[in-house]
Amino acid sequence: MKRFFRQTRIAAVLAAAAVALAGCFDVTKDVTFRDDGGASVVVEIALAAELAAIITNPALSKQFGQEGPPNILGECGKPWPTDQPLPDGVRSVESVRGKRGDMETCTFVIDVSDPVVAVASAHAMQPPPGQKIPRQDFSLVRLDGRPGYRFRATLTPPQMPRPPGDTRDIGKAVLGALFANRTVTIGLTGQRIENTNGELALDGRRVTWRLPIADMLDPARDKPITFEADILYK
Repeated sequence: MKRFFRQTRIAAVLAAAAVALAGCFDVTKDVTFRDDGGASVVVEIALAAELAAIITNPALSKQFGQEGPPNILGECGKPWPTDQPLPDGVRSVESVRGKRGDMETCTFVIDVSDPVVAVASAHAMQPPPGQKIPRQDFSLVRLDGRPGYRFRATLTPPQMPRPPGDTRDIGKAVLGALFANRTVTIGLTGQRIENTNGELALDGRRVTWRLPIADMLDPARDKPITFEADILYK
């Protein structure tokens, strides 16, 4: 009987979390390659109003210490700091705060002069080994003898604690409710896309990957997510 009530209590807590934070955020990243080899990158991060209020609460910064958690919305719209150089291969970075339906958004617009150098710079900025934040394995190299790039990436799902066996199905169901219809969407556009494992548009110029957030956070997921595409810009 005690075990039954324990399972019921866990289910109730998870259900309450799902109701409170359902559909809390999604992320869209679009990269358009120009015929000069450069690229325009647009990243939109959308947060539910409830989550936005939590993140921007000053009390949360105190709890996290002096540095505090990253406040994406609080910093959104501010110019790039004059005392910090832009990443190599990047010409400019702008951000705009807005709304989409009942969600608060921050959209970053990045003008990339050299995508290969910019990706290498981003790779170098990842957290060092030993930190809990998972590293991402990604690369962009120039195609031999062709005006284009080869994109390869592997995203390792974060190591989430596995719930007890009796509540595993409940936890998975709650994750599905918590992040229902919320995705991380990545799109690449060029003159032609080849050798891709994403969803290719009928005209062959755009590839899209749509990753349900619930699947990415599923504790039972033990396989990395891969992205592959050759992008020709001429």
